[in-house]
Amino acid sequence: MGAANEGRIILPSQASALAEARRFVDQYAVRAGFSDPNREEVSLAVTEAVSNAVRHGSPAGAADHVSLSVAVDGKRLIITVQDHGPCFDPPVPSLPDPAEFAEHGRGLFLMNELMDEVQFSRNNGTVVRMTKEQRP
Repeated sequence: MGAANEGRIILPSQASALAEARRFVDQYAVRAGFSDPNREEVSLAVTEAVSNAVRHGSPAGAADHVSLSVAVDGKRLIITVQDHGPCFDPPVPSLPDPAEFAEHGRGLFLMNELMDEVQFSRNNGTVVRMTKEQRP
């Protein structure tokens, strides 16, 4: 893959980074020919993943950073978000109880619903790898 098909940015570990993360990934989704509805789904999943990295994966707070990379592989977008947090074993995705999760708790469910594949691994922090196939 050439440079135009992949990229990486380092984001500050703060909520203000969410808009920059969405813009960065959306450039690749546009280039890959994703429809507006598909781009919205990707954008929401990226927001949730980066938000989780900022909230749960930054033990040093604003001194930490979040790494975001995107690759276009044919009709697929591959998005990777890496933080400095402790090892994370995601629960089996299920719809959260609205009474229990008024403010938080929907992120993992949404990521799994919106993306074709969501994988968690460990590499000096938590790594979330999300894949989305382009659909007409």
